[in-house]
Amino acid sequence: MIGRMMALGLSLALAAGAARAAMVDVDGGQIYYQTCGNGPQAIVLIHDGVVNSASFDDMWPILCSDFRVVRYDRRGYGRSPAAKSPYSPQEDLAAVMAAAKIDHASLVGFSFGGGLAVSYAILHPDQVDRLVISGPSLNGFQPTKAFSKAVTHIMMPMILGNFDAVVDNAAKSGWVMAPGHDAAKAKALAILKASPQDLRHQMKDPIKPWPSDLPKMQGLKVPTLILIGDHDIADNQATSGAAQALIPGSRREVIEDAGHLMQLEHPKEIAELVAEFVKKGR
Repeated sequence: MIGRMMALGLSLALAAGAARAAMVDVDGGQIYYQTCGNGPQAIVLIHDGVVNSASFDDMWPILCSDFRVVRYDRRGYGRSPAAKSPYSPQEDLAAVMAAAKIDHASLVGFSFGGGLAVSYAILHPDQVDRLVISGPSLNGFQPTKAFSKAVTHIMMPMILGNFDAVVDNAAKSGWVMAPGHDAAKAKALAILKASPQDLRHQMKDPIKPWPSDLPKMQGLKVPTLILIGDHDIADNQATSGAAQALIPGSRREVIEDAGHLMQLEHPKEIAELVAEFVKKGR
């Protein structure tokens, strides 16, 4: 038994250690991305609007053992420079996939990344095998005043550059992270302190506007798994329900003891859910 566990640990470590990093030129900037694994199916991980792709650190070795995986820092996050002119997140994703030599993949997106995955599937249905979207921020779904007020309260300490207070507010909210997830809180704080620009650039991020995706979601034919934490805020609960209603044949699964950043709270469980769902496409 011990030998098997050691062998599994070694294989995961080798998969993670084989990761390759590069920069790809995009319109008016560059995108940092990593690839790993040699599996027959490809997965692209798309991070949320709070922390960069380091949020997938604990999911990464699990997925890399069975799949070819790509993760990248969207503009202004992590190692990707902030945009200096209007840009398209969809075109950036296309550039990353092309640079990684991936013709088609399952897209796994969290929050803003979930909405981006949906939008990309609408634009490029032949390139998307499956969708996994967690607490998706769907383009065209307007936030409530309560949600905007809650987010403003969490972000207020950013005026003074107080990342500890931002993460404390997020943890205390009860919906960004479910109560009691000290490891997730510590991870989020470490990522933000290592890349403070993740939050600072957001107010000036010149993303090109695009039409609402809501009217086109009923035309999606890609198998879709929708995840939502049981502690997540009402707006995100609503968008996950809307996604289930709009995407034909989609499945919605509630993750217990989880908030909006479930990839930090339950990385092993989420990675295994993703792996199981993607393997069904074989």
